[in-house]
Amino acid sequence: MTSPLTALNLAVVHSFSFKGRATRSEFWWFSLFVLLGTFITATIDFLMMRQLFETGDLAAVEALNPFDFTTIYYVILTTLPMTTLSVRRLHDVGMSGFWWFIGLVPLIGGIILFILYCLPSSGATSVHGTPKNAAPRNTAPGNVASRAATGKPVPLDTHKRAMQGYAILFDKDKPVTQEIQAARKAEISDYYRSRVLKSAPSS
Repeated sequence: MTSPLTALNLAVVHSFSFKGRATRSEFWWFSLFVLLGTFITATIDFLMMRQLFETGDLAAVEALNPFDFTTIYYVILTTLPMTTLSVRRLHDVGMSGFWWFIGLVPLIGGIILFILYCLPSSGATSVHGTPKNAAPRNTAPGNVASRAATGKPVPLDTHKRAMQGYAILFDKDKPVTQEIQAARKAEISDYYRSRVLKSAPSS
């Protein structure tokens, strides 16, 4: 799960990017930040307006323009990162980013978008990337120990050879005992029987 500060950082860093994916936590933490910021700036503007009305300075009230309100600047500042993040959230659920435009439909558009934003991440790899929170898949039957990020099976033999390589690195300074020699001979013999003799054409 993405932390609040990480979600804020990702949204700001990728403000100009419609590419990629965004998880639910990444989207909703930043949405909460935007909502709280809007509440704070709206409160500031409300207090300013109340002060003007209390002083009875109607001329100052009439002279106000949209850019005299703090909320306008905040909305301008957060609209782009919120839009790009919304598109990446749609990518993450397996939808096209063009679904964002359905939010322009009065009433029902916003409801549909809200439902889409609440959907879990799609587990499939797409042109927008792989799932960020993809859990490791279970070991498949047969000669498969795990799966790589591409979804391709990794043979058990590959894992075994890797572990043996690490073991040799750690044991390179140790004296070679008779037990180690016997184990290596048995390993070579087993490899010869399972690989060389098995693959050799029969006469």
